[in-house]
Amino acid sequence: VQPLHVDVNLVDGNKLDVEAFKKWKPEFADAEFIYEDGSFSLSCSPGDSPEYICGAEVEKMSKSKFNTVNPDQLCEKYGADTFRMYEMFLGPVEMSKPWDTKGIEGVHRFLKKLWRLFYDEAKGQIWKDETPTAAELKVLHRTIKKIEEDTERFSFNTAVSAFMVCVNELHELKSHKKAILADLLVLLTPYAPHVSEELWQLLGNENILDAPYPVFDPKNIVESAKEYPVSINGKVRTNINIALDASQNDVEEIVLKNDVVNKWLEGKPHKKIIYVKNKMINVVV
Repeated sequence: VQPLHVDVNLVDGNKLDVEAFKKWKPEFADAEFIYEDGSFSLSCSPGDSPEYICGAEVEKMSKSKFNTVNPDQLCEKYGADTFRMYEMFLGPVEMSKPWDTKGIEGVHRFLKKLWRLFYDEAKGQIWKDETPTAAELKVLHRTIKKIEEDTERFSFNTAVSAFMVCVNELHELKSHKKAILADLLVLLTPYAPHVSEELWQLLGNENILDAPYPVFDPKNIVESAKEYPVSINGKVRTNINIALDASQNDVEEIVLKNDVVNKWLEGKPHKKIIYVKNKMINVVV
């Protein structure tokens, strides 16, 4: 059997567009595609159109093997920032990485999600001039630290992952504070310069390249409280946030005021409360 290289632009994931293939290779216009253990296999459910699954090889892009991807087409479809970040996201710069055009969708969704921190389709502008909360500052400064470290060692793929985590956490916090978003854009500029510049100017600023780089402040990521699992007679019933410097008496007072704990106590007096700092709390009835 002679393997046949197929233009990657005719393959969606690993599924070959047979009709497009026949147009691309007219000599196969009348060919019959059948199941063959190797270069093609047939995968379909009864009643569905057959899907021809291509094999894959990790090799350098080459015109002779029809595995080249035109960056102009990707930039036109997804934007230059998406293409740029996806190349970084593929893996360490010093290693060869398999190209998968479908994977670019994830980075494209990330940039759309970033945009939604600033603008809502229905409401328009949603960013606010308000003082950031401690939780928002924690997310930002944890990201500043991570991006600085990863960029210095050329670990761009993990930096892109850190941006994704940051944007997800800001969405969870419903954070639209200008002070947080502005610093995030400056961090993002080397990775996605076009969207960063556009959003920066929409915030009312001038050239983002003239903006000072955010400075990491360790005090913003210091943990002041911890979430403890609280057990009743050894069985976990709830979780309670307690300050790290809380004393035994403080812990007992907080635990005994908790509604879930009182529900499980059912009015019975407790014998003792075991508090193991940084680990767990157990109420013995």
